[in-house]
Amino acid sequence: MMLKKILSMGLALAFCGLASAGCAKGDSENKRTPITLPDYENMQSEPLMINGWLSPPPTTDAYREYKEAGFNYIFIMGQNAGAVGSEKMENALEVCDELGIKAFVDISRNLSAIDATIENYSKHPSFAGYNYDEPVIYRNTINMSDGIVDIAEKVKVMHEQYPTVEFLVNLNPSECVDLNWGTPKFTYAEYLDAQTTYINSIYKDSSLHNWLSCDSYPICNNQTSKHPYYLKTSWLQNLAYLAEIKRDSEVKLTTNFFIQSMPYGTPNGMYDRKPTYEDIRLQAYSLLAYGYDSISYFCYATPNAVGEFQDYQQAMIDRDGNKTDIYESGKAVNEELRSFEKVYRQFNSNWLGVCPVYGTNNTSEDEFYFNKSMDALANPLELKHLSGLKGFESDEDVIIGYMKDGSGNPGFMVVNYNDSSWNKKVNAKMNFGDYTQAQVYRRGKKSVVDLKNGILTLELEVGEGVFVIPCS
Repeated sequence: MMLKKILSMGLALAFCGLASAGCAKGDSENKRTPITLPDYENMQSEPLMINGWLSPPPTTDAYREYKEAGFNYIFIMGQNAGAVGSEKMENALEVCDELGIKAFVDISRNLSAIDATIENYSKHPSFAGYNYDEPVIYRNTINMSDGIVDIAEKVKVMHEQYPTVEFLVNLNPSECVDLNWGTPKFTYAEYLDAQTTYINSIYKDSSLHNWLSCDSYPICNNQTSKHPYYLKTSWLQNLAYLAEIKRDSEVKLTTNFFIQSMPYGTPNGMYDRKPTYEDIRLQAYSLLAYGYDSISYFCYATPNAVGEFQDYQQAMIDRDGNKTDIYESGKAVNEELRSFEKVYRQFNSNWLGVCPVYGTNNTSEDEFYFNKSMDALANPLELKHLSGLKGFESDEDVIIGYMKDGSGNPGFMVVNYNDSSWNKKVNAKMNFGDYTQAQVYRRGKKSVVDLKNGILTLELEVGEGVFVIPCS
């Protein structure tokens, strides 16, 4: 079968010893010149942006609890925030001023709110800008949402008058392109091109964040299946679409993606699955493998039980304002990310791609041996293109995010990419050739590991990711 061919080729490359450029000096027959890595943890960098969708009540205590969970940005919206321009929303901005949280104000389907509020909101140090959720290219004649072309006209004028205000358009994922939007049909490539042409071009000469954002949720459920829990096939490719646009763009872009932090939808439906700590960290580390600048949680506070939300479905904070176990899970993941964000941020601006690796345990006797998520990637890297890494072996499926620091030193984000319900742990070996050590960041904590014959052995727990930098 095709998978067996791919697996065989991947393992052959892994064991044959791939040509490497990396940090080596001289040809392949000579030892490379040892290098000393920069002190990443003491270098200046912008913190990873971690956001929550649907804000808590605008009190100091509620927002302090939010900040204590590792969030530094917030989308002010939902039943707790009131309407744009309301006293409650003003209170929310004042609390963000007090606590040092940057805020986006949601104006989806309400572009006129810019003129009504921007002069006042711009006075708040916390005010980052506005966001608009899930428009398509042209005006949606079903729900009357503005189109990207309409939004761009307004944003262009806004940027000329208020050049310090950002605008974040959050896009639909690729699986939504064939839905009935009440507009002419379009491809996903045309949709992404509209975002970069109409919105990102406005900020091309600005020092502000030039946002490229999307949402798609991978933690899925199908109770009619023998194995009801699974990862959405299209999710990794959606991460790749934005990451590759950023990598290949002449304009500096800031990438954001939403991750699933609550069950939602119809009972026993596709997204009616409560995310665990392992599910949240799998999503977060996968975003880092794709070089993302920002991670947004859907949701932080729990929406009212209407529409796609049921009474029993809760987010990080329940409808009574109490912490849930999802809060503790999200907080734990954010603490891990914060612990090594300075290191990661020295690499992710030079993200080069992701290499998927099928595990040796994945044979035709294994019911889950065919990882559709990885097979769906349009432009995966091959192992031979990961400089500094001569070979890689794993018993379970992983993705390897490949990036470099400002001096060209390679870094690798290795993620156990398997649905958490299968409880698959990874045993992997990374062959770094004549490197003698590696810096390994696991759960955010650094260790320096001596390599035997250039080999680093990794054991990854369910949903875990580690960042590896070969050195010496």
